[in-house]
Amino acid sequence: MSAQVLTLIESALVESGYELIEAEFVRARGIWRVFIDREASKRGVDLITVDDCSAMTERLLDAFEANAVEYDYLEVSSPGIDRALTKPNHFIRFAGEVVKLTIEPAFDGLRKLQGALVGLRDGGVEIEVEGVVRLIPLANISRARVVPQF
Repeated sequence: MSAQVLTLIESALVESGYELIEAEFVRARGIWRVFIDREASKRGVDLITVDDCSAMTERLLDAFEANAVEYDYLEVSSPGIDRALTKPNHFIRFAGEVVKLTIEPAFDGLRKLQGALVGLRDGGVEIEVEGVVRLIPLANISRARVVPQF
């Protein structure tokens, strides 16, 4: 994935008042998948509507055309209720939520961990698992997602 295209996507979103959560290019199918939100969101689906996704699709299509970005399809959507935590401030904003972490490389023998997100401290993510608070270095977290609670 081109850092230049990611910068283009993020710039277009920020200019329109949105936050880039994730963007991925599925080369085999030529699909750009872009997940957007607003900074004030607490649920991942509370502030993004179909109209938001449609407007940002149009905006990104224009940006892709103007910058000769090669793709076959573009999908823009909300981050969903199992939203990804991709930026350090997400670990503060979503404190109190149940999260699932994928840890690469393993830390203290841990590769996956699920528990209540406490927050961010000293360059690490604090997560409470079975009454024990663990500090996992942010650099070791390859994936973090909110676990939907019903």
